[in-house]
Amino acid sequence: MNKQELVEVFKALHPEDTSGEIIGEVYLDDGTKIQTDSIRIDMDGGRIILASKKSNMHAINNKNWIQELIFCKNKKLKSA
Repeated sequence: MNKQELVEVFKALHPEDTSGEIIGEVYLDDGTKIQTDSIRIDMDGGRIILASKKSNMHAINNKNWIQELIFCKNKKLKSA
């Protein structure tokens, strides 16, 4: 996956697919599956960051995602 593909997928979402929660799933080599609600898309760095619920990064990742949302909303308001 690259950034352009991700942007195209989001642009083409059906309206019913734009609401609700997203759960991240990671499948490890040993067969372990980790699920988390702490997901952040870092377009500058080209990363999708997942933090497990028990990790010390869970709250930080969620906080950083909120900052990303605020940045996007402010940018949208300035361009209006």
